[in-house]
Amino acid sequence: MYWIITAMLIYQDIEKPVMTDYLLKSFDSKHECLDYVWDNKVEMIDGLLEVHREVEGIKLRTFDFFCENKFLDLEEV
Repeated sequence: MYWIITAMLIYQDIEKPVMTDYLLKSFDSKHECLDYVWDNKVEMIDGLLEVHREVEGIKLRTFDFFCENKFLDLEEV
């Protein structure tokens, strides 16, 4: 099991949130993941807004980062 950062994106006029994973880094514990988000939030926000500010002309209304655990798929290795 490992931990990754996921961003939940809420767009104007789209009912369901869009989820996107920050795959540049993974973590061995939730604590490590949360520490990374705390220490790197400004850079992460800049990158997120650069890519996800609008989707097909629909503006991003709000977002949040959270840490989520994943199980290692041996076929991905």
